Amino acid sequence: MALTYLFWGSVCVYLLFTLFFTTGLHRLRNNSTPKYLPGVSVVIAVRNEADTLQELLNDLAQQDYPKDKLDITIVSDRSTDRTWNIIQDYSQLYSTVQGIKVENTDPQMTPKKRALTRGIEKTNGEVIISTDGDCSVPIGWIRSMVEAFDDDTGIVVGRSTIDTTKPSFLQYYQGLDFLGITAANAGVIGWGQGWSGSGQNIAYRRKAFEHVNGFHPVAQKRSGDDMYLVQSISKDFGIKFNTDPASFVITQPINTVKEFINQRTRWSSNSRSLWQTNIFFLFFLVIAFICNSVLLIGWFIKETVFIMPLLFIIKMISDGLVLFTGSAKLNIPIRTKDYLIWSLLQPLYIPYIGIMGLTGQFRWKE
Repeated sequence: MALTYLFWGSVCVYLLFTLFFTTGLHRLRNNSTPKYLPGVSVVIAVRNEADTLQELLNDLAQQDYPKDKLDITIVSDRSTDRTWNIIQDYSQLYSTVQGIKVENTDPQMTPKKRALTRGIEKTNGEVIISTDGDCSVPIGWIRSMVEAFDDDTGIVVGRSTIDTTKPSFLQYYQGLDFLGITAANAGVIGWGQGWSGSGQNIAYRRKAFEHVNGFHPVAQKRSGDDMYLVQSISKDFGIKFNTDPASFVITQPINTVKEFINQRTRWSSNSRSLWQTNIFFLFFLVIAFICNSVLLIGWFIKETVFIMPLLFIIKMISDGLVLFTGSAKLNIPIRTKDYLIWSLLQPLYIPYIGIMGLTGQFRWKE
């Protein structure tokens, strides 16, 4: 009987969290027109992105933001391919583009944070906007991210999604999984809180970045740059999620199941420090872990097997509330068959990456 109560309790609390995310998504509002267009510094750290960087630089060169208020800084972090040559070529073609070459590591700060810090230090825009070297951005990206700022806003999180133009099940699964993460974070932001975001599409005021002392408080942490910025800046400044389609960023998918699991495990490792920074977020992750574990082990326990179909249906409905609301709000289509398969795999996937992340069983992307 105690197990039955535990199983019911975990699923019901999980349902409450998904209702929290869903109502938060409905609270998101469209951008307002800014009183003025501030100076913007686009700062991007890249490493060995020769295959995709040219497309991103083409996108940045076509932005509709006033060129006299825009500078673009690409930091090559120890690249060994043609990345630096591409940056040099574009810096000669476009006066708004400059490159910074980082050739060594620094024991005082992990590589990506150091690269971003170097880029930010070399710029002076009031608003800093970042994405990744394997992303593509629409022509109105910069303007839309700027228009999302109100007077009290310190940070804006934007939507990014997986490129599925070369369809495969792994790509669709990644897209659906990433939608779940993005929609949940957007829902939290709808309530004025900040849990996490994606470095693929993020903007923040320079004064807010300096207020939290940049990346120095987490200089030795290898991952979680975006989560740190969202959580630290949103404590003292306003936070918004940009739902404008003109701001939507597309990123390249992971090519193999092994690399996908490694990426998600690396992300889950960031939860190890949440007890110090965001207990509510940590509580949700614990509940998600327990809920999915319950749906896996409950089938093998005689006392609980009879309630498992109902618990699984409740869990599917809970996830569906977030995913399909996020799909409508963020213009990311969902194929029903992919959602059903994703739902069936969650009780295996979530406990596995949770345990692997907590125990550090993953490879760092350097």
